[in-house]
Amino acid sequence: MRTISEKELIHERLGDRFEHALSPYDTQRRLEVLVDEFLGEDCLRGKQVLDVGAGLGFFSERMQQKGATVTAVDIGGGLLRRVHERVGCECRQVDALTLVTAFGENRFDIVLSSECIEHTPSPADALRQMCRVLKSGGRLAVSTPNIVWYPAVRAATLLKLRDFDGLENFSSFRSIGSILSSERVDVVCEKGLHLFPFQLPLHALSRWCDDNLQSLKVCMINLCVLGQKQ
Repeated sequence: MRTISEKELIHERLGDRFEHALSPYDTQRRLEVLVDEFLGEDCLRGKQVLDVGAGLGFFSERMQQKGATVTAVDIGGGLLRRVHERVGCECRQVDALTLVTAFGENRFDIVLSSECIEHTPSPADALRQMCRVLKSGGRLAVSTPNIVWYPAVRAATLLKLRDFDGLENFSSFRSIGSILSSERVDVVCEKGLHLFPFQLPLHALSRWCDDNLQSLKVCMINLCVLGQKQ
């Protein structure tokens, strides 16, 4: 069994500060893209769904509201208790790098993971695990920060502008696509979010950029990818 490092448990250690540190605008945008746009009620209703790195349960809640049977997993027991209180779905304390051990291959119709893989020692291995627990024909919806923004994020951390000291292993559309392809998952859609930091009070402009400047998606802060398993 893999030893979980303290850096991986940062969100668990933050406790109530975790929710206060989140941007409601950023969370809402990721919900809109990953759940509403990429999946939608027709895709989710009646399906077995795995939410990897469920955090505070916002994505589990949204998918259950759309008719999915959700299993939420996280490495933080305290976080999972909050998810169960919020959503009432099945919650299991499982490492994103050991999903196959926990569930077996070809288990879920849909796997969703938002802002989780970057907090693992190996985002590539986390993605591979998600692909393998996904059924043939199933869909994978994932978001993670863009590696081009890592220097700025790291600088903010060093300057104590962020209440965070955990793992941050960012990705690119190319690296995600390569991993999915190796696991027989075709990229169906890619979308970038936030051309500039969402902490700025310019949300109407930010949303306009998301909708109209996808030609610049490789420069945006968050990468959203939808895949479908062959």
